[in-house]
Amino acid sequence: MSKIFSNSKSSSSSLSSWAFKSENGLILTGGTACILLGIILGVSIPPDVTYAEPYRTLSTTIGWSYFVMWSVSFWPQVIINYLRKSVVGLSFDYVALNLLGFSCYSAYNCAYYWSPSVREQYKAQYGSYPAVQSNDVFFGLHAVIATLVTLGQMAIYERGEQKVTKYGIFLLTGISLSAIIAGILAGIGKISIITLLLTLSYLKLTISLTKYAPQAVLNWQRKSTEGWSIHNVLLDFAGGSLSVAQLVMDCTVTSDWSGVQGDPVKFGLGFTSMVFDVVFMTQHYILYPQKIEDDDTDSESEGVAFLGA
Repeated sequence: MSKIFSNSKSSSSSLSSWAFKSENGLILTGGTACILLGIILGVSIPPDVTYAEPYRTLSTTIGWSYFVMWSVSFWPQVIINYLRKSVVGLSFDYVALNLLGFSCYSAYNCAYYWSPSVREQYKAQYGSYPAVQSNDVFFGLHAVIATLVTLGQMAIYERGEQKVTKYGIFLLTGISLSAIIAGILAGIGKISIITLLLTLSYLKLTISLTKYAPQAVLNWQRKSTEGWSIHNVLLDFAGGSLSVAQLVMDCTVTSDWSGVQGDPVKFGLGFTSMVFDVVFMTQHYILYPQKIEDDDTDSESEGVAFLGA
């Protein structure tokens, strides 16, 4: 009897070790937890949309699920940096562009979600209210905070010879000036607030189309994805898929596709992230695979390997 109990305990310990220490186990465990949390939030938080059930609850659940996936995706990289006390392998261009991009995205979402006058102007122009939901707003604000944490790590941890490149400085300068000019024009009445917000959305799209390239190039130059979290990539891909799915479903249910035309940043952000995530997965699993041993040791170095190798 004691032998059976011992075997059962050993199997449970082995399963727990696999679920929380191996790369595949951590992916499955973390992904399942994110989905469950998204479902809980989706059924417990009052929906922003007004169309009939079950689509209302389904849309809200999908929205909060993508919010959880995308929000959690920022933190594996933070954990890797902390464990390694190093940001070598993480593109500084990517992080800097991320901060600027999500600042534009947050301003855009907050205005469409919280400003009655902006919402009315949008409806007058497109015939319906913006498709922005509460999960969009909180995701953008969380992304800004998480990126600021990563920037802080870049300032204090080992970074080797890495720095923001001339390519990054050019993009950051050009996009910042564009946002400032658009804000001035809106302030003096030369363009509408809707045009200003659309400009911010297109600037965010521009960043989304360009921010991943420096990281992909850095991986190619180093012939390695070490220091760049694959869990970040997988969660980002899942979040992008759900974000696009929610927008397409909302437009289909309402037979109103102005949500794509009037909210190009949401569709473009999800689709673009998915494309680049496929590139990163190809680099990690096919081009530059690294040997990862799935054993029971608790060493810090293995924790780093499982999170970001």
